[in-house]
Amino acid sequence: MSVAVLRRALLLGLLGLLLTDGVFAQAQPGGPQGAVRNRYCFNDKEAEAEAEVRAGLALRETLRRCAKIDPNGQEFLDSWYKFDQENGEQLRGAVTLRSTAIKRLYPKRTQQEQWDNDASIATRAAPEVDAGVCKAAYDVVDRIKTDGWPGFKYYAKLQQSLLVTEIPICR
Repeated sequence: MSVAVLRRALLLGLLGLLLTDGVFAQAQPGGPQGAVRNRYCFNDKEAEAEAEVRAGLALRETLRRCAKIDPNGQEFLDSWYKFDQENGEQLRGAVTLRSTAIKRLYPKRTQQEQWDNDASIATRAAPEVDAGVCKAAYDVVDRIKTDGWPGFKYYAKLQQSLLVTEIPICR
């Protein structure tokens, strides 16, 4: 892997971390109040779905910001929207699986609402973008345009590697 690719992956990973910081603030090893004991973890499919949801939100929000500062940014945002429409079934499936996992983890409705609010706030509180962040996001969109859903899954897998520090995988 080239240094440029590693640099972009690191930039995207850091961006994802910044965008989602606080979403799982309640996720401590003992589990938050209201979590189901001994089930405070995602299975592999749930973790994959959570990563896909986060990756999509983070990419969309970054592209929206890039479209405001870069004349070429709207083209990449439009490409994301096209991908979103073409792969809506898979993305909705990830959202549904994530929602089911959250309901299992937080059986009290108020906790689930808080989780959803935290996720929404985390994506809106994205850091400022610059040419480097936009270039990294554009590279992801180019990969998605070339590879389709598998290209997006590759990007989401990078996000998934960050999740294990926030919420464990069930073993």
